[in-house]
Amino acid sequence: MVPEFVLGLIPGEIISAAATTLPDPENDTEAFREATVDLPGGLRATIRFERFQFRRGKMSRWFWTPHSAKRVE
Repeated sequence: MVPEFVLGLIPGEIISAAATTLPDPENDTEAFREATVDLPGGLRATIRFERFQFRRGKMSRWFWTPHSAKRVE
């Protein structure tokens, strides 16, 4: 049986590919975005990404980071 929350089971390359389908985090106003992905074994999951900002001195960079993932039927 596959658990309902599956973020820890999703390979990094799939998470990375899903993040590239999201809008540019620098210009987006939403704190969370979702992407649905196909997983090995014929399963599907929706990955929820959270928008974060990294600051160091005057430099600032926005990025998406995976927050959670849930199996979908």
